[in-house]
Amino acid sequence: MARYITQDKLTKLYDSLTTHNLDFLYLTDSEAHRDVNVKYLTGHPEDATLFIDVKNRQTTLIPWDYQLAKMYSEADRIINMAEYKGVTAATVEVFSESSTSNPKVGIPRGIPYDNVQLILDKVPSAEIIYNPTIIDSLLADLRSTKSKEEITMMKKSIEISNQLVTEIEEVVISQSKIKTEMDLAVFVESRMRELGAFAVGFESLVASSARSWQIHTYPRADPNQSLFQKGLALIDFGVQAEALTSDVTLPFIMGSMNEKMKTIVETVKSAHDSAIDAISESQYLHEVAEIAHNIIEKQGYKMPHSLGHGIGLTVHDSPLLRQKPSHESLLKHWTPTRIEEGMIFTIEPGIYEKDVGGFRLENDVLMTRNGPKVLTNAEPIFIDLN
Repeated sequence: MARYITQDKLTKLYDSLTTHNLDFLYLTDSEAHRDVNVKYLTGHPEDATLFIDVKNRQTTLIPWDYQLAKMYSEADRIINMAEYKGVTAATVEVFSESSTSNPKVGIPRGIPYDNVQLILDKVPSAEIIYNPTIIDSLLADLRSTKSKEEITMMKKSIEISNQLVTEIEEVVISQSKIKTEMDLAVFVESRMRELGAFAVGFESLVASSARSWQIHTYPRADPNQSLFQKGLALIDFGVQAEALTSDVTLPFIMGSMNEKMKTIVETVKSAHDSAIDAISESQYLHEVAEIAHNIIEKQGYKMPHSLGHGIGLTVHDSPLLRQKPSHESLLKHWTPTRIEEGMIFTIEPGIYEKDVGGFRLENDVLMTRNGPKVLTNAEPIFIDLN
């Protein structure tokens, strides 16, 4: 597996780090701190430390599994830490080879304190630069648009997702194999593997009307909860094939609708469709988000989450589709996100009411040079409970 970042983007990364006077960028991916950027920059599956030598424009990977790295990773140098009797000695070796006497080492948000302390203990002349606005935002921006290769890899996830949409509708309407929320989660997660996925994008969210008014409805919270209860229900699932994940939400209307349910369903569907239509006419993502929020608020409801988010190596990737901040303290630090070719993001408006349940409709959208292309085919599913 080669790295996911393109050479052009890698050059942009080096240029930006140089502009900010950084000598190294230090990233680590471990059980204590997962950082998908290590995978993005090298292709290494997981559990490794990565040093980016800005001055020499060289990447050095120190993996936990050296043989795995040799098979799947792309870096200028891959160090076998066993030869140094551990990652600490290997880390010191990287800095000792640098001609910089007081290296400025950039670190991302969330990196474990003991990793930082390791550098300071062994290389006391190092200066740790913690600046999420520079480092985390830069990496997120690079991942926000997908290369042709990444878009091709995403296709299999999308194909399996669309097959699952069809099969979910069939199995839920039949009310034969599926009885509980957990039944549907197990069906979807096992079936996607049968269809060629190597992992779930995230733990599936399934909820009957009894729980769907909550946002993150894991079926393990109540494994015996019946799915077939009058009201609004949903399933939110992701397929990870070829490393990139999809993200789809199918809403169910269980039984006949009262007026409140009908208003919610029609409002969410309008917000979803209007947002997709607006992508072609908008320059910035917040403009799209505001259209959906306004439609929902005109009906007297509030959407308690953003309209959508990027997907890729993680299910919540950059960019984020949310409204322009209204508070002055937030607004002065805010920068609008321009809609760009190669972005893949979700459109997922939702309304959540305890008495009838939650209704969210989510599809994945690719921004092409000719406008938005809806990749998935989620639609509301009507279930007769008679």
